[in-house]
Amino acid sequence: MDLRFLDETPTTAEREAVESVLGPPESGWDGGTRQDADLRYARGGHSARDRRDLLLPALHAVNDRVGWISRPALDHICRRLTVPPAEAYAVASFYAMFALHRRPRRVVHLCTDIACAAAGSDRMRARLTERLGPPGGHDGEAAWHESPCL
Repeated sequence: MDLRFLDETPTTAEREAVESVLGPPESGWDGGTRQDADLRYARGGHSARDRRDLLLPALHAVNDRVGWISRPALDHICRRLTVPPAEAYAVASFYAMFALHRRPRRVVHLCTDIACAAAGSDRMRARLTERLGPPGGHDGEAAWHESPCL
């Protein structure tokens, strides 16, 4: 398993996106710069668990600002919220609206459920295929994917 990403740091845009939701880090224990005081005690416990509900908003913030969630950004969110990486990855990979790989910033999600198909989503699918290619195709500025009902 390639673990080089553990040495990577999130980009400035990724950090700013996370801070827009969580605020600036208070100490080295939650993603900030380590200070001497951080060596005397650890922060966490109940106060850390009380912030776990911010995982989804933090993932949205990075995905919306950068267009995808990189491993360093996911790791940064985990450190800030003291959430296990496997748990954060499970959440990020579950939702079709999140991308864990680089993609164009503008992404169209086309619903493939029966109700949307009955309303004419097949015509939209044909137009997207004509312009951008098959699902997952892109023109460098925009991409499209088939998704469950939004």
